[in-house]
Amino acid sequence: MKKVSVIVPCYNAGKYIDRCLKSLTQQTIGADSLEIFVVDDLSQDDSRERVSEWEKRFPETVAFIPLETHVMQGAARNIAIGYALGEYLMFLDADDWLLPEAVEHIYEKAVKSGAEIVGYLSRNAYEYDPEDREYETGIKNELLKVTDTGDRIKLLFSGRTMRGCWDKLYKRSFVLDHKLRYAEGVFDEESLFTIPAFLSVNRYYLLNEELHRYYENHESTVFNLVKKAEHRDDNARTWFELYHFLKDEGYLERDSVVPEALFIQNYFNRSFLNNIPRGLSYDAPTVKNMQDTVRAFFPDYENNPVLLQMRSLGYTKRLMDFDTASGDMGRFDELVREFAANVGNEL
Repeated sequence: MKKVSVIVPCYNAGKYIDRCLKSLTQQTIGADSLEIFVVDDLSQDDSRERVSEWEKRFPETVAFIPLETHVMQGAARNIAIGYALGEYLMFLDADDWLLPEAVEHIYEKAVKSGAEIVGYLSRNAYEYDPEDREYETGIKNELLKVTDTGDRIKLLFSGRTMRGCWDKLYKRSFVLDHKLRYAEGVFDEESLFTIPAFLSVNRYYLLNEELHRYYENHESTVFNLVKKAEHRDDNARTWFELYHFLKDEGYLERDSVVPEALFIQNYFNRSFLNNIPRGLSYDAPTVKNMQDTVRAFFPDYENNPVLLQMRSLGYTKRLMDFDTASGDMGRFDELVREFAANVGNEL
């Protein structure tokens, strides 16, 4: 069994995929300890040719999965999970890279701590520097043991975690046992995977080393889709699907406090806070539908003990009580901008 399976979705990443795969095949843990799945999402550039060359150079490590339809990142990752056999799973975007010691450090902490998930730190980068070895932060590492709701709140509302998938390593058996998967057909796909993971994890290790490099790529899929009106509601769609997953799998029966707070902050607040300041407004029927959804799913949200401790609750109530029949959606936009300026996204 390979130690770690690394999944890399790729779409028109010909400019970047070589440095990404170079960073993976030169890991100090050894290329023979890894299986690297590159899922090409019907690229229109030379990505396929480049990945094929890496597969030829490292036939026991790099596996190329070319898709015949464009399915976006979520479905691409789901496909690769079905092939993965490593003890642990990692996800890396095709325009990002890891420092040489990254996988070795992360894997060792996972094994020694018994953590189902290991989180690590990232640093923004604007160019690839093969001599870059700066990962120490001076911050002490933490093993968070989650045994009750208080521990879960501490994990999810203290800034120790992010919704993204690319700064974490997951025990593969944990992923399979909890049926973790990504939302498909949307750009904001990760919450469907990471939120159930955080709601299930018992041991979370935070490795405070900047081992990942996040490339500020203004040509990336997410950077471009986030500005398009047709993808305005992707976040809401993902969280709507997530609610039903949590309900069907019994999460809400066991303890609804944390899922309720997360849903209100993400499905409702975050949707508006992310889009309206970018110039993507909402029509009255859409806002009314989102208000009705919150009331149907969590009618007593105003008494949620987590939300009661957050500065955003007052604005949440004002948005929930906004009269969409008034026709003054410009006032709704103004309220959201005021929310963004005075509080912002508290997650």
